[in-house]
Amino acid sequence: MKLTVSYDPDPEVDVLNITLEQRPWGGWGLESNSNFVVKVGEKGDQDVIGILVIFTSYKVAPYFRVAGETNPRQAGGGQFASYDRTTDTLTWGVTTDAPDMVSHTGDLTVYWRPDQDYPDKFNNPIGVSLRNAAQHLAPHFELVEIPAAGGEGQG
Repeated sequence: MKLTVSYDPDPEVDVLNITLEQRPWGGWGLESNSNFVVKVGEKGDQDVIGILVIFTSYKVAPYFRVAGETNPRQAGGGQFASYDRTTDTLTWGVTTDAPDMVSHTGDLTVYWRPDQDYPDKFNNPIGVSLRNAAQHLAPHFELVEIPAAGGEGQG
């Protein structure tokens, strides 16, 4: 499954769209951040076909920055994102180990929790992981290098 990535860098927009070439049926905001939408297909609420991220430059910070910027933006809304440099995986929200609450679409993994009001009918997304993040986010975003211990500012 090939994911297509587009980004509108206009500061008034700042939207990242990662999707399969498939028409969405609907979308669900992450429980912890409604500016992060999981797009689903017509096969049900866990038929993930992509994500839409509003205010992206803040959602990828402090691990990635807009290409060409000298400093990463400050992460918005607390510590919403985490990044594993070893596996090049960027994760937003929270994860779960329950196999029936995990959906995979290419390099996207979405984590779910049963809806509190309709636990037998619906699931809500609680987190998303993007494997090969540096590859997918380029050329729009670049990885922020962490200074070596004992580097600048050390007396």
